[in-house]
Amino acid sequence: MTKLQHPALSLLFCARWDDAFGWLHHVSEETIGAERAQRLLDKCGDRQAIQDEIRDVVDALYALGTHQAGELALAWSMMCCRATYPPSFRGLLPQLQYALDAADLDADDDGDCRDRLRIWWAAGAGDYVKEKRSMFAVAVAVLAGAIIKEPAFGSPAHEVDVAAWFRSAYEGPTLTVMPAEKATKLNSANKQFADILDKPLPLVVARDLAEARRRLGYEFPHAAAALDALFRDLREGEPIKLRNTILLGSPGCGKSRLVRKWAQAVSGGQQHVHRVDAAASGNDSHFAGVSKSWSSTEANVPARAVLASRTANPLVMIDELCKGSPRGGLNGTLWEALAGLADRETAARFRDPSLDCELRLDWVSFCCTANEVSHLPNYLKDRFRILKVPAPRLVDLPLLAASIVDDMLIEDGDEWAGSVAPFAPDELRVMGKAWEARNFSMRALQKIVAATLEARDAHAMRH
Repeated sequence: MTKLQHPALSLLFCARWDDAFGWLHHVSEETIGAERAQRLLDKCGDRQAIQDEIRDVVDALYALGTHQAGELALAWSMMCCRATYPPSFRGLLPQLQYALDAADLDADDDGDCRDRLRIWWAAGAGDYVKEKRSMFAVAVAVLAGAIIKEPAFGSPAHEVDVAAWFRSAYEGPTLTVMPAEKATKLNSANKQFADILDKPLPLVVARDLAEARRRLGYEFPHAAAALDALFRDLREGEPIKLRNTILLGSPGCGKSRLVRKWAQAVSGGQQHVHRVDAAASGNDSHFAGVSKSWSSTEANVPARAVLASRTANPLVMIDELCKGSPRGGLNGTLWEALAGLADRETAARFRDPSLDCELRLDWVSFCCTANEVSHLPNYLKDRFRILKVPAPRLVDLPLLAASIVDDMLIEDGDEWAGSVAPFAPDELRVMGKAWEARNFSMRALQKIVAATLEARDAHAMRH
């Protein structure tokens, strides 16, 4: 690892996602605390769970408000960038560029950093969208000449016009979420929203729906009825807008994974999913925004999702909606805030108390997960359809195990070289017994599949 002082610049020199995670975890442990550091380690086996935990870490670090915490937050944000999803770079690259331009580096380090950052800029422009490896592995491959591609910007990285990159023309339907004539002057807490003020933002459209339906049916054989309902909301080539939905099912049946996979499949990887944990924020009025007169002022969650994705129709996923609280503070609860924003007419003219601006949020979709809905208030049940996701069955094991392996190959392409042979009948029998003992939990199955592959590799090495 390089000796650069800024942790985000140091990460540019990592060759693998795991190496970056290990080093960053070590240098962050004192700042983020032992409990949060342990949670990161506990979730390392589940790629999506660790991404969600990393986003929580980023929010917590920025909330500390110190210079050191801000630098660490920027570094942790890099861990969520994926070449297959260019919008994941949009909020990060200008900050990385500023950190590099402000750094006092010697000529060699400065040149190396700029070479690597230029590759990240190119990935953010979509040059490596077919690369399934981590961004760290992609950068190494480009520098080694294993990936030959012209960079997105012909000028040196320090000459990139950040504003032009954010606001480049989009060939497709657009929507101005934050019209200037309905906005007031932004305060210091919301300066970042200037990037979308009076700017037409892309409306992500549905694409290759037949292939998406086939692939998801393969990955989620137990959720066919729920998938059919979700697909009925879409039309090929038209902007994605999902009916307000609650996916109801037992813990561990794969509801959250289904939402993320569906959004990715129907949009070619362009649909942004903004996750909210209802168990942690059920009595938190921040969901609908907090007045600009308060020191803790913050824009509403859908507006933050729009800003993060630079798209007008992101998907807000609220995990464990049933764990929200019916009792809130001065400004209400998550449930009450969600009810207002889930009404399309209200969302089309929603005045955010922090931005003091009337926003067009009617194209934002809401999809929630819940283990039970009996105690949810009627005003929510009236606004949301409820789709049942049954627990997977033993007969689904071969397809589910194969889809989990596919995820490993896609998400950890720098670690899993080549193809993986199908599971043998004896392996499936052992996996089935272990899975049944864990009540057919999808989270448990992911660990069982990983352990089976490790056992297979260990057996091969002994022989």
